[in-house]
Amino acid sequence: DIKQIVADTQNSLLNPQGRTLLFIDEIHRFNKLQQDALLPYVEDGTIVLIGATTENPFFEVNKAIISRSTVFQLFPLTDENIKTIIYNALSDCERGYGNLSISITDEAVEFLANSSSGDARVALNAIELAVLTSRSVDGSVKINRATIEDCVQKKAYRFDKKGESHYDI
Repeated sequence: DIKQIVADTQNSLLNPQGRTLLFIDEIHRFNKLQQDALLPYVEDGTIVLIGATTENPFFEVNKAIISRSTVFQLFPLTDENIKTIIYNALSDCERGYGNLSISITDEAVEFLANSSSGDARVALNAIELAVLTSRSVDGSVKINRATIEDCVQKKAYRFDKKGESHYDI
């Protein structure tokens, strides 16, 4: 696949500039030989490499690639960030559910923000499932904590300031 990408990149009809932005998710899953195959193309600028990993790149990614890279550490979103995303998804008429009559309890938002562990996709998927499965006869949607708990399919728990989880009974 790498050889094909490089060949397409170097084809002046397909790519007159001769450079390609290559995104590799979970680059740590590439073995040493696969990572080594990228190196000459990264060095000569044929490929601009963006590699994502959930592992420590200094241990899992080829040291030669790391030495030619800028490493950015991304952090999980805060609960407040997730709450903002939830409210935006519910109010945006163009990209969200703003054109529907939806109400959500503060307790549901709080639970969802906490249980999503900083991942907006978890929150948005739960909101989508809640909207699709909670419509009443008049078309309105009422989302409470129980609905959200069913949609994320996790037990109700919370994290304290030390990061320890506690089950709510």
